[in-house]
Amino acid sequence: MDEKLRRRVLAMGDKINYQVKDLLGGWSIEVRKGIVPIGNIRKNPLNSNFQYFLGPNNQLNQAFEEVDLDILKQKIEANA
Repeated sequence: MDEKLRRRVLAMGDKINYQVKDLLGGWSIEVRKGIVPIGNIRKNPLNSNFQYFLGPNNQLNQAFEEVDLDILKQKIEANA
């Protein structure tokens, strides 16, 4: 790994980052701890609440659900 990239990775540390992803028919938010994907956020199609799915490939079992995206992010960060 080149030195510049190594420093950037170390600087990110354990910070939680959110990246919006466009999907066919909607969107999701990828949740990362540093550079490692740890889960994703999607909207519940039945009630429009925001759902957090733990794990980069999990699309079935939600860990948290909230009406407010900011409250959901606080829960994610408190439990990451």
